[in-house]
Amino acid sequence: MNVGASEVERTMKWVRDRLGIPSVAVGGSAITRWYPVSTKDVDLLIMVGEWKPLDKALQHRPEATPLEPYSGTIRSTRVVLGHRAIDVEFVSGAPFSGERSGDEFVEYVLSQRSEDSRGIHYARPEVVFYMRLMDPEDWRVNVPSIQRDVAAGVPWKTFDEVAGVARHFGTEDVVRERVKRTKELLGLFR
Repeated sequence: MNVGASEVERTMKWVRDRLGIPSVAVGGSAITRWYPVSTKDVDLLIMVGEWKPLDKALQHRPEATPLEPYSGTIRSTRVVLGHRAIDVEFVSGAPFSGERSGDEFVEYVLSQRSEDSRGIHYARPEVVFYMRLMDPEDWRVNVPSIQRDVAAGVPWKTFDEVAGVARHFGTEDVVRERVKRTKELLGLFR
């Protein structure tokens, strides 16, 4: 089931107000802020120190399932808001931070590469593309999402801004090659 901008915002308010966990929307959840796309779940970037408070907070929320798996850099829950079940993925910054700490990545996104809308933070598109290209599993599975975002209006120049994020975290070599390959793949669909 698809999740749109209003559901992303409602989910983020729930996480902030009911769980007390600061977060930043990433992935398609962030893109919904500016462009007409929907996503399959709500992706939220959090600090490493928030895992234990998050686990504890979810234990007392009947509208949500416990986090699974029980450890790792991406953990999920399902929350029922109103009459709708929404999958929420909490993501650590560790896979995206190069030689720095995962929390440094989160702080960088919050302070330099996100927008605050009434206390809810949305990562800018260059962060979303960067994270997709730095996917530790297989970055290529994210190319269709990037293609969808570009088709929805995310500017092609966003790839240039991805390079700035990569420079900050010392991942330029990896990202440069992946941006080049992604542009080639997307060029086939232009």
